[in-house]
Amino acid sequence: MSGKRVRKKRDIFFKLTIENQYRLFLMAIFLTICIFALIGRLAYIQIFKEKEFYAKAAQQWFKEIPVQPARGKIYDRNLLRLTNRSNISYLMIFPEYFETKDEHLELIKKLTGISINKLKQDYLLSKTQPIQLEIKNYDMNCLRKVLSLKGIFPIDSDQRYDPNGIASHVIGYINKTDNTGAKGIEKQYDHILKENQSQKFGAIVDAQKRIIPGLGYATLHSEDQNQKKNIVTTLDYQIQKIVEDTFDQHYTKGSVIVLDAKTGNVLAMMSRPNYDQSNVAAFLNHTDKELYNRAIQIAYPPGSIFKIVIAAAALENDILDIHDKFTCTGYETIGNISIKCSSFKDGGHGTITFEQAFALSCNSAFIQLAQKIGSQKILSMAKDFGFGTLTHIGLQEEVYGKLPSMEYMKGAGIGNIAIGQGTLEATPIQIARMTSIIANDGIDKEIFLVDKIIDDQKNIIEDIRKKSSSKRVISHRTAKKIQQLMNKVIAEGTASNIQLDSIGGAAGKTGSAQAVSNRKETVHAWFTGYFPYENPRYVITIIIENGGSGGSTAAPLFQEICKKIDKLDSQ
Repeated sequence: MSGKRVRKKRDIFFKLTIENQYRLFLMAIFLTICIFALIGRLAYIQIFKEKEFYAKAAQQWFKEIPVQPARGKIYDRNLLRLTNRSNISYLMIFPEYFETKDEHLELIKKLTGISINKLKQDYLLSKTQPIQLEIKNYDMNCLRKVLSLKGIFPIDSDQRYDPNGIASHVIGYINKTDNTGAKGIEKQYDHILKENQSQKFGAIVDAQKRIIPGLGYATLHSEDQNQKKNIVTTLDYQIQKIVEDTFDQHYTKGSVIVLDAKTGNVLAMMSRPNYDQSNVAAFLNHTDKELYNRAIQIAYPPGSIFKIVIAAAALENDILDIHDKFTCTGYETIGNISIKCSSFKDGGHGTITFEQAFALSCNSAFIQLAQKIGSQKILSMAKDFGFGTLTHIGLQEEVYGKLPSMEYMKGAGIGNIAIGQGTLEATPIQIARMTSIIANDGIDKEIFLVDKIIDDQKNIIEDIRKKSSSKRVISHRTAKKIQQLMNKVIAEGTASNIQLDSIGGAAGKTGSAQAVSNRKETVHAWFTGYFPYENPRYVITIIIENGGSGGSTAAPLFQEICKKIDKLDSQ
């Protein structure tokens, strides 16, 4: 009996042991599965959901500062910045967190120069959006105290536009509400300048929305943040500055364009009056058209500048030899219309050669010549020179100008067109293009303003300069004769008051165009030309609104700009 009990107890023990081992085995498998599940979950969170959870965590300590997304920079041809040239410091205040205590406002007053009453009334009371105030007095002691306040952050940022407005009409400006280009290069290449700019800028803060000392600020980039893109123009910062400074010393309204005669590159393009690119709203209701780029956006009567086209049409059609003679009595009558010459008060120029008539800008000779040429040939030549068409410089604001109809050219109309008046209008860029054709022996090399796209390391991403399709407009022989005529204008004609022999001479043409400005009759002054006379390097076109005689105002300005550019080249 005792043996059976022992065996029975032993069987029960073994049975319990096997059952316990089985339970332990199941428990081990369960625990192993749990551990692997936890490891898998941890791996999923750490690897696959990293960005999502990082973003959620960042929201706890990252206070976004609503600054405009950075746009690509705009450079001149030497990679000097035309935008983002300087840095500005300002305070960003969040009214919902900021405590408007007098001691706090006193700190802001010291930094910004804004009175406490103005801060309360104009900036902080009843405001829900963040407020940006420029720091005018950089007091480090005040800044340290400001760092301890809730809802206020000192920020440093690139100032998009030069306070002096260098090349403002070419660069254009942006719509601040959506950071979209509204004019100029900013508009034309908005898609490039905004590309890959998605990012958030903010401060590292504690639970009280106070900046954490030592951690400062952070920038969060989007997942697809790639290399930023910047625009390189053909402008030359130094030449642009020469043009703007020189014009501003003498005149208030007009435009100046400087081209590289060999390439057609726009080296400078100026329009006046100027405007503040950071405060465009202040100019929207002005009557002086400050926001207009006069170089491409306003068409003027070309006046005697158009006599270049008349001369080219006559020479190309073998209607004229420059030694042919004309008789000027001081006026010319067509039908019942009498058109005066500049020599009217002196009784006319008398009998003169065409070379002299061009140099002295004799209206009578050109009216007589235009009648010989005929309307069709004149309009055809004007179109070949680019009148009435876009230069396709790459700015959306460019206008076509106006060419007269064949109907207008009948009767007295051809007399008005012969001297650049009537229904004829041209933009300064069209006049510069015509002058470039003459300087290049009759070949149109087109006009270029933008060159390429580069990254922040100045590596070329894309060449966006359109391919040149140079074409001959007039024969080499005709171009050489017009060059000779334009040289005579400076040597002994309407621009004989300037002297450019020291820089290799020059060739040009004056113009005085009757027009209506602000409902008043006026005379705009033109001068267009190039230098040096042999192997030209620069083409310069000038219009001075209400400037009167082109010979007395625009020509001296041409001389001054030429000499300064030549001096720059010799440095």
